[in-house]
Amino acid sequence: MRFSAEDAAYSQLSSEYAGRWSVWRSDAGRWYATRMTRSLSRIEMDRGLIMTACGESAEELRALLMVQEGLAGSQPLPSP
Repeated sequence: MRFSAEDAAYSQLSSEYAGRWSVWRSDAGRWYATRMTRSLSRIEMDRGLIMTACGESAEELRALLMVQEGLAGSQPLPSP
């Protein structure tokens, strides 16, 4: 079985962000990731953190996730 470039990108993103973000690709071809933690506080949202990120490509989504993880700081968000 051959994997497409999108399959490979999905597998890599899912592995890279496992346990922190749930990654998927929509039927329309957009890439999404949702945090696998509790809901964000108002303070966290005011700092620019988001629950769900969306990009046109796997690379764009990866860039958004890198920014989000940087905003969250070195401490991961607590689990629910």
